[in-house]
Amino acid sequence: MKIVIQRHGEPDIGEWGKISSTEMTKWINCYNESGVVIDNHPCSKSLAHAKNSFVVCSTLERSRHSVELLKADKYIADSSFCEAELPVVNFPLLKISPHAWSIVFRVFWFLGLSNDVESKKEIIARVKVATKMLENFAEEHENVLLVGHGIMNRLIGRELIQRRWHGEEAPNGKKYHGYSYWEYSVFTK
Repeated sequence: MKIVIQRHGEPDIGEWGKISSTEMTKWINCYNESGVVIDNHPCSKSLAHAKNSFVVCSTLERSRHSVELLKADKYIADSSFCEAELPVVNFPLLKISPHAWSIVFRVFWFLGLSNDVESKKEIIARVKVATKMLENFAEEHENVLLVGHGIMNRLIGRELIQRRWHGEEAPNGKKYHGYSYWEYSVFTK
């Protein structure tokens, strides 16, 4: 059995410049509603994975649009695979890039601050459910491709390793990757 975990393509969200922390709510909404940049295509191996696998993705538009660019005939979208949300924390007067805010908010989330989003503990529980779904799909279809998101892909990958799946060497020589857009990792059992 094989499970390939791939990150979506680059989101088509445009340039934002420096923004306040409270403007991040609007940015996050735009990010979650965006498709991916059309001229940023997946590699031929990714296309082959999509052609030869049962394809699963999150319900977020950037994940679903990526599946379309992978030319998958059919796929299942499920919210279990959606990205862990960012807790927006108010820092009056400070303006930095959305990328910098994302890092700051993700650090807070890892430290246990969740505000109005799923906590790390809740995400870990969702990761276990999502991983079990992937295992069930692999048992039924042999090959599975998940087109997901950075944090969730990492957590699902770790959960697969804990469940005795083996991570194969990635195309760039790393044992596990999938952090950049269109990157993937392969797990076998």
